[in-house]
Amino acid sequence: MVDSVERWYVPHDGELDRFVSVHGGTPLRLIEYRDTGGELVLRLCENQTGLLVGPTDTRLPRAGIYVSQLRGEYHHQDACRSGDFRPGRPVNLVREPDNPFDANAVAVYDETGQHLGAYVNKQKARLVARVLDAGESLRAVSVRGTGPGIDCEQVAILAAHPTLLRTLLEPRPAGAPIPAHLR
Repeated sequence: MVDSVERWYVPHDGELDRFVSVHGGTPLRLIEYRDTGGELVLRLCENQTGLLVGPTDTRLPRAGIYVSQLRGEYHHQDACRSGDFRPGRPVNLVREPDNPFDANAVAVYDETGQHLGAYVNKQKARLVARVLDAGESLRAVSVRGTGPGIDCEQVAILAAHPTLLRTLLEPRPAGAPIPAHLR
């Protein structure tokens, strides 16, 4: 029997271009979601079906969407606690090609650029670094995190081309199915 929560998500059906639109848009939007611990986060939702898209879905990079759980918050607790990493807040991606631990390192700072939250995880950093190093523009928002003055235990971000990110942040189209977790 399929767990009810699993039925809330787009299946991994082998359709590699499912999230790529032929018209340059995207069939996805970011929506507010309460995770199993009750924390408010942003999740991708497919407009046509109302199904959620898991942050590790391997089809997202094909659509130019990079979602990453950050790593190293513990080592940057003071800066992370000082920054604003609430869901929906813009964050800055900073390439660190000379980072001694990872030549693909991408640091994530709050919108002010003063507070380092942590780093894009190594798997996604390789993809994001390739895009940034090619001179392409990426913008990012926090999809999980906390505000200033609150311990920063877990931060996740979503990065995409600025036009695509604006679209992802728009409200879902009128008449789109209601996601199961909101029913």
